[in-house]
Amino acid sequence: MNDPPRIVTSEMRRSAAAARRVRGFFAVVMVLMLWAQAVDAIPGASLPPLPLGVILAGLLMFVNFVDPTRDPGVAEKVAQRRLFIELSLDTAAVFSAIWLVGLNPASGLWVMLTFPIIQAVLRLNAKQIGGFLVAITAAYAIGEWWAASRYEDLTLEVGTLAQQMGVLLVVGVAAANYRHLSSIASTIFKNNLVTERQRERRRSPGDGFAVVYVDVAVEGDLPSGVASEVLREVIGKRINACIRVEDQVLTSDADAFAVLLEGLHELMDATVVAERILKRLDGPVAVSGASVDIDTRVGVAFSPNHVGDPDDLIEAAGREVHVARRRGDDRLVIHDPVEQVQSAAG
Repeated sequence: MNDPPRIVTSEMRRSAAAARRVRGFFAVVMVLMLWAQAVDAIPGASLPPLPLGVILAGLLMFVNFVDPTRDPGVAEKVAQRRLFIELSLDTAAVFSAIWLVGLNPASGLWVMLTFPIIQAVLRLNAKQIGGFLVAITAAYAIGEWWAASRYEDLTLEVGTLAQQMGVLLVVGVAAANYRHLSSIASTIFKNNLVTERQRERRRSPGDGFAVVYVDVAVEGDLPSGVASEVLREVIGKRINACIRVEDQVLTSDADAFAVLLEGLHELMDATVVAERILKRLDGPVAVSGASVDIDTRVGVAFSPNHVGDPDDLIEAAGREVHVARRRGDDRLVIHDPVEQVQSAAG
């Protein structure tokens, strides 16, 4: 039997959301910069600058529109594959603007290469960022050399090219080392999550409900002097701190909790709560002066309406968690939407 695919992580979804905002910003910048180029005589220009800018900006916005990470149940493998496709399209759009329009030696379109570099910093690891920087600067240098050899009106200014490549490398290395953009984006999205939690009470309730099944396993033996009842009480308090006042926490057995969430609009509402609980239970738990290492697995089962018994969702979410623990899969698993409806309908 094949193992179920790993679900995309919340970190990947946050970085993808940050990348979408950066892409939207640069789509506007690209149109404005190419519009400015339209007033200059551009040797070797293959297409009118402004129409090309609109086309390329539309391509970037289309990439935003089809981002698979908007779906909380998308597989991590799919999201990872799409990540490189998106970076390739971002880079191709910028190089299209530079090579089809920006052949004017005085053009400043090379600055837009910071766009794919920023995208790479937001979404790749350090080794991948290094390879991407080398590839993009090499492609830019080769393209400038090719343009200068093809068009008589253009000359290859080695000093200027070296300065431009130096600026791109410095920007990329600085961002990769300190990841300011990633930190800022993370802060923004954490603040947004806090804002969402504050707005949860003010939103009109939806028709959906869900169960977040929390399975906790103690790694090794309990320290002497630590009672299992006390540990469960501490874990229960941590879970209660992650949910709304109207939500319910049930104890299904000695090592598991079931959180009942009502008034939801979509699966993502329950997934956010599950991620919040998982993060709150990450790491050792301090109990009676001792540190207890725990391994937490969380499952989510959602029903878009009030049909059926919550016990069906508890059973479905618990089954997903136990299968994931046995196979060593992700710590957060989501019950299949089709099976969810069938199970909730009984």
